[in-house]
Amino acid sequence: MSGKVTLADIAKSLGVSKTLVSLVINGKGDAHGIRKETQEKVLEKIREMNYEPNVLARGFRMGITNTIGLIVSDISNRFYARIARNIEDFAWNHGYNVVICSTDEIIEKEKEQIRFLKERKVDGMIISTSQENSSFFDELAASGLPHVLIDRTFKGMKSANVSVDNVGGARMAARHLLKQGIRKFSVVAISPDHISTINDRIMGFEKTLMEAGIKIPPKWLIRAPFDKIDEVVRVKLQSFYQEGDIPEAMFTLNNNLTSTCLKYLAKLSVSIPDEVAIIGFDDVFYFGFTKPSVSVIKQPIDLISEQAFKLLLKQINKESIAKKHHSVVLPVDIIIRESSIKPSKS
Repeated sequence: MSGKVTLADIAKSLGVSKTLVSLVINGKGDAHGIRKETQEKVLEKIREMNYEPNVLARGFRMGITNTIGLIVSDISNRFYARIARNIEDFAWNHGYNVVICSTDEIIEKEKEQIRFLKERKVDGMIISTSQENSSFFDELAASGLPHVLIDRTFKGMKSANVSVDNVGGARMAARHLLKQGIRKFSVVAISPDHISTINDRIMGFEKTLMEAGIKIPPKWLIRAPFDKIDEVVRVKLQSFYQEGDIPEAMFTLNNNLTSTCLKYLAKLSVSIPDEVAIIGFDDVFYFGFTKPSVSVIKQPIDLISEQAFKLLLKQINKESIAKKHHSVVLPVDIIIRESSIKPSKS
């Protein structure tokens, strides 16, 4: 037989109804009084004809697809890549597949991806959002679709969420640099400006410096658009170098920014940490053995992934979530390496 085998083909070859074949395939033969002998014949014919059920259509009918969506801003970012790897493992161990989408920090693209996943009847979503406020997700929560926001959150939001102590992590970084006797600071961030994680890190860092009587000059607060990180960092660092006015330390707010700053400081032959100390938010495997090794605020990526999947699974299984577990804020840690230790002055 040419073409894909259908239920009608199975039924015709056995001289039975398509409904009977469907009941047997879906394990409802006993409940509908279909004889064991008939069920065995149907199952044997299915194997013989290599019938492949339309899993998606079946999921639409039953309201369950055993699929979840993961939406992040940039899957090439090592932070999100590790999140995706972990979520995929958790999902597989619980019988789910994962559809992964990247938004490129484009709000409408994210909304379209969420619509796409809803149309495909995914059982739930884990989202690191680029939205400006919680209104879109308040509507999603009202619709009853299981979902969890990770990394980026909103005050007073209705959606379950998992984040880290970004303010506390930034304060750790500032205190460490201040102990090195540093007084001239630059912060390197990404835009858009409304991203909660970035704003919290800037706030925590600036607040700690202000407590020490230090303010960051506007020109040393760098905001690089998501798709122009390399270009903006290169131009800014070159201008600092040419003006002969280089900060003593840089706090970079994600691993891509850290790597880019390291690259262009090296091209300018700026010595780290002698001339410029660096500490970044996010650790990646090679920061531990670069020359110099790179100090970081480390996020608990495995725990973020685990907590997010557990919250999503509870919603999918229609289990109640205690109010105190609705918003999870995880602690971060500081790893001090060579890049942020200023040589002692004799």
